[in-house]
Amino acid sequence: MLRMKIPLMAALTALVLVQTACKPKQQELKAQQRNLTEAVYASGMLITDQDYKLLATTDGYLLKELVKEGDAVKSGQVLFQLSSSNRHTLEESARMIVQKTMPLTDADAPVLRELGNRIELARAKVTNDSLQCDRYQRLYAAKAISKSAFEKYALQLESSRREFNSLKQQYLNATYNAALQKQQANNQLNQAANEIHNAGIQSLTDGIVYEIYKHEGDLVMPNQAVALIGAGKVIARLAVDESDLYKIQMNQKVVITIDAFPDKIWHAKISKIYPVLDRVEQSVRVDVTFDEALPANIYGLNVEANIIIVENKSVLTLPKSAIAKGDTVWVKSDKGIEKVKITRGIEDKEFVEISSGITAATTIVLPK
Repeated sequence: MLRMKIPLMAALTALVLVQTACKPKQQELKAQQRNLTEAVYASGMLITDQDYKLLATTDGYLLKELVKEGDAVKSGQVLFQLSSSNRHTLEESARMIVQKTMPLTDADAPVLRELGNRIELARAKVTNDSLQCDRYQRLYAAKAISKSAFEKYALQLESSRREFNSLKQQYLNATYNAALQKQQANNQLNQAANEIHNAGIQSLTDGIVYEIYKHEGDLVMPNQAVALIGAGKVIARLAVDESDLYKIQMNQKVVITIDAFPDKIWHAKISKIYPVLDRVEQSVRVDVTFDEALPANIYGLNVEANIIIVENKSVLTLPKSAIAKGDTVWVKSDKGIEKVKITRGIEDKEFVEISSGITAATTIVLPK
């Protein structure tokens, strides 16, 4: 039995030695002083600072596209032509109504002329009745006639005055109605003319046609977008995560890369921070302007940006991989390996500033 135990003990010892030799050695490192730049990442696209969608103001079929995407346009230039045959018919009808209305609404119109004649007759009657009333008033004062005779002429004068005033009011009403009728007819004519004018959709500013939404033969409705016009300078519109909002401010430097120009770095600065949170994306919109001119006709290109928060600060740093959950690190001490709480500072994609918790002399054991 003893002869069988000796080989077994030797085998167990060999196994322990093999396991010990295969056990990986823990990696150690120390914090290092280095220049660190903190930046906030954001993505977005290139637009112009005065872009707008060109809207139709009337309905119709698009007859002509007078521009194409990429064309430069001027303010007031007609870019699209809508069908307007029906509008010309409406304009002619409105013009005929104006022509028929004018004789009925002028100062020499039959109704006004008749009322004017009646007013003159009524004025003459008032004058005559006033003379008669004055005469009979003197006779009554001299007791040459009775009171009832005098009152008869006084009532006749009052009746003449009422008739005269009534006719004057009728004349004023007729004049007002004639002016209103004339204005309505002219308004219809102007509206028809404007609809013909609006059938040509014009650019509101100098700019570039970046996108056309409607093409020849398409039905266009009022307030429907026909094209996208870009005006002004090219800017980048970024989406910044709401958790980084407190870090950004106006005029901060921004480093931008554009997918279409992979070997070029563009420099810019924040020019506008919008005070509205996009609840779907959980981000805030930020506009940045470039320090240098960009190539033309690059509307809508995707960009990636780093907003510089702190630049080239010499600090004590550790790789992010050396930091465990809860902002802790494993350190070697006289007691063995211990977990130590650290305080983070600025950071970039690879390294984190260590504000407190360890020193440059501390040996860090990387977590397994």
